[in-house]
Amino acid sequence: MVKSNIYKKRRSLIFKSFEDQATAILVSANEQLRSNDVPYPYRQNNNFYYVTGFDEPNAILLVHKTDKNKIIEHFFIKKPNAYDEVWTGNLPSKQYVKKTYDFTKVDYVDDLQKYLTEYLARSNVVYHSLDKDSDIIESFEKSIEVIKKKYRSGVVAPTKNICIDSIIQDHRLIKDKHEITAIKKSATASSKVHLSLMRKCSLFKSEKDIQFYLSHQFNLRGGVEAYPSIVASGKNACILHYTKNNSKLNTRDLLLVDAACEIDNYTSDITRTIPLSGKFSQPQKDIYNIVLEAQLKAIKKCIPGNTLADVHNEAVKWITKGLIKINLIQADLKDAIRNDLYKKFYMHGTGHWLGMDVHDPCRYKDGTKLVKLSPGMIFTVEPGIYIRPVKDVPIEYHNIGIRIEDDVLITKKGFEVLTSSTPKTIKEIETTMASVK
Repeated sequence: MVKSNIYKKRRSLIFKSFEDQATAILVSANEQLRSNDVPYPYRQNNNFYYVTGFDEPNAILLVHKTDKNKIIEHFFIKKPNAYDEVWTGNLPSKQYVKKTYDFTKVDYVDDLQKYLTEYLARSNVVYHSLDKDSDIIESFEKSIEVIKKKYRSGVVAPTKNICIDSIIQDHRLIKDKHEITAIKKSATASSKVHLSLMRKCSLFKSEKDIQFYLSHQFNLRGGVEAYPSIVASGKNACILHYTKNNSKLNTRDLLLVDAACEIDNYTSDITRTIPLSGKFSQPQKDIYNIVLEAQLKAIKKCIPGNTLADVHNEAVKWITKGLIKINLIQADLKDAIRNDLYKKFYMHGTGHWLGMDVHDPCRYKDGTKLVKLSPGMIFTVEPGIYIRPVKDVPIEYHNIGIRIEDDVLITKKGFEVLTSSTPKTIKEIETTMASVK
């Protein structure tokens, strides 16, 4: 059952901040075709889902705020019909949707044009993110043209447009209790799958075998792949967004697995790097311990008032220190960081926002100022080292790619690592891999 009060509360917080005499337009995601007339599994637009909880296509939410601070939430859905009943299943009635989702009014999309014109005619401002490909852009433009023709009667079309996606995404940055619970559920399931993989890793012959196993395990736990899983063995681990997952496994190599599930529209994001033989070699240990120490130090910077830049800079410092210690960087620490010498081996950021999107599209800067970490924010901490074969690097380090990634929640007192049950020290990983199940 949909917990309508959660979404009602979000809508209230967002829409009360709108200017008076304004209309907001939010549209559900379109169904996407995989090929010809075969669709992908449906995935709702996250901003739309965030304020409605409605997980079906062909829906529009109009919100009108009057000059007396009254808010009307008018929801539109596709009308039930015999064709859809046969081919895709029953559609909900407007009576059901009104009762379940607690909107002010619910009608069918056949009536959208009439109401859209009425609301816009009473508005000075429109909040929307429509573009030329939006399904209702034609209806929107038609309404504006109708209103323009009524200038003799004193009716004026809205003069101001504001991006509603940006406003909703600002709210999405701080997770509420419902969201935190959902992400924890995803993180717990994903952690169990990584643990299971460590125990069964020796049974697989190829990266593809592991990818199929991960997908199956996510589904068994009520989820789906949150993003295309990265299953990268040996030199493939040095390709940051490797997703071919088609190489045979070699027990001399490391295996980098960046994979997690999405449950109830919320995701986690975990990366672990493990030895396919079950035991790290000494060169692999050298690099792994540098990445692990950098991650642990960076996580300690995850406290209210700091920024993701502070977290990243801490990771950079400890990775650079480690690379200097094993002579992969030959410079003092300040010069190595100032001259970006570490970027030869560590070329990406240390973290990103996490939520309904694996890379939640929330801002990292407020104007020119970096966004400060606050309770309710969730993000990843994922330093790594990737060593391609080059002449000035000893051969024993060639093709070693290591990333360690966890999900972190900022709390009032500091932080909580949501994926802490996933083994990540060398001892934990080797012990887990020895306990084949």
